[in-house]
Amino acid sequence: MGLHFAACIGWLSVVAAPVLLGGCSSDVAGTAAPNDATGGASATGGTTSTGGGAVTTQTCTDGLALANARIWRLSDEQYVNAVRQLFGVIAGPHITQDEAVAEFTNLSELSPVSNPTIVAYQTAAKDIARQAVKSHFDTFMSCGTSDACVQQFVRNRVARAFGRRLDDAEVNGYLSLYHTGQAESAQAGVRLMIEATLQSPSFLYRTELGTPVPGGPTGQVTLTPHEIATSLAFSLTNSVPDEALWQKADTGAIASPEVLSAEVDRLLAMPETQANLSHLAGYWLGIEKLKLTEKETSKFPEFTPEAKADMTKSAELFVQDLLTTGSVTDLVTSNKMFLNEAMANLFGIPGVTGTEMRAVQVTLPERHNGILSQPGVLAAYSRPTRGDPIHRGLFAFYGLACGGQVPAPPANALAVAATFPPESTERQLAGLRAANPTCLACHARFDPLGLITERFDPIGRYHESDASGPIDQSSVVVSLGPDMDGPVDGVASFTSRLVQGRRLSDCAAQNLAVFTLGREVKDDVSCALAGVKDAFAQSGKLQDFYKALITSPAFIKRDVQ
Repeated sequence: MGLHFAACIGWLSVVAAPVLLGGCSSDVAGTAAPNDATGGASATGGTTSTGGGAVTTQTCTDGLALANARIWRLSDEQYVNAVRQLFGVIAGPHITQDEAVAEFTNLSELSPVSNPTIVAYQTAAKDIARQAVKSHFDTFMSCGTSDACVQQFVRNRVARAFGRRLDDAEVNGYLSLYHTGQAESAQAGVRLMIEATLQSPSFLYRTELGTPVPGGPTGQVTLTPHEIATSLAFSLTNSVPDEALWQKADTGAIASPEVLSAEVDRLLAMPETQANLSHLAGYWLGIEKLKLTEKETSKFPEFTPEAKADMTKSAELFVQDLLTTGSVTDLVTSNKMFLNEAMANLFGIPGVTGTEMRAVQVTLPERHNGILSQPGVLAAYSRPTRGDPIHRGLFAFYGLACGGQVPAPPANALAVAATFPPESTERQLAGLRAANPTCLACHARFDPLGLITERFDPIGRYHESDASGPIDQSSVVVSLGPDMDGPVDGVASFTSRLVQGRRLSDCAAQNLAVFTLGREVKDDVSCALAGVKDAFAQSGKLQDFYKALITSPAFIKRDVQ
């Protein structure tokens, strides 16, 4: 299969479609697009339940897989993880020179390859192979330099890199390559094999195509045991299968639901899995955006690099704790913060000493709203010089309430905004947008959700008043449905509605599923995903969401288009 696959794939250039992440304000980062105005429908038995809990007559479609058959290029991060695991080399973080972004871009259909990308892969392969052989040659060839030992290296390490067994022709091809390099030295022979491995489409792309059949698959396919193991490993650890999982793939045992379930439990308990899942959730919850956030130092001198690093670490620890031990309700109701003395002093939280971050149950009521209490997230959704109810509102609208797709901004939106008095406060600007038909269609949906955070300044500090008097945090929510709409006064007023019914759990499932499945799910109508949402709504535990998704029978199936 491998040589045929390589010949057919060559160097694919997949046209990347734009990702719509915010309608009128499309630069909102880290939120997957929503399902519909009800907050992400969920269903079993032919009906779906809205986010507020009311049952509609919308039906789901039974029998659909959770993804289509596909060939999926490794991200730079996955490349680095795989190289470290397989060859013991820590590569640079940007293999293809991709810049850091605050949005999740590793969707299976978005994998363009350009000439510079090919050159970057070649350069990285040569450098990694040289380092690997220098440091680990004796490990790679522990049984010597005979042809049998070379074949063992290929059938073990190269096979794991490819995520499948190699046939005899492929093994002999690698043996021939080794002999070519062996004319110089055994080390050179191994170096050439590693270079070839890291530039092979069989490494750079992972397949989800099922067992090869003449003429190509049709209808629906079941992933091979190696594809199941690879999909499971990348879903949870963002890397190739470890040795234990690889053995279960090689024997075919991983295709058993009981074995798959046990492997999911094992991997979910691993620290690297917990770190990976919290990192991915950071795209949803604004942490990746925080890493790229800057403030005007003349206005916010407290926002030093050290303070930003503390805020980032604090938010990361909150999310990791939430994913490993918390519930979806904790996402917006927890009063837990991870603080050291410097960060606690910055945000007026008493009783914290030392430089290490530790969990603190904060008694201040304004910090009882989970992710909407986290200073780092509030800072991420603020501008460099002032607040930003637009993007804070979009975060709540898309990321927490899944409020439906907002239309694209009209062509004259910036021109209209330029007519507003520059000295206006954020609340005054929101009023001007509400009074202008050009702005109202979009901003009426999310501005009210941003205004409830007005007592939090651009770096996340809380102030009940300013020079002009008490800060108004009231608003009127519209367009989210009867379970959410109406007057609200501050963040707690909003979150108290959000935790009623299933809106929050369905929205969280919808956002998190994107990272695991590698595709947008806002329009998904499968009963399989609906069943996952049902199970998650029953439990509320974030760990149970991943378990339900990956052990779903539809996870190891692929629809063929």
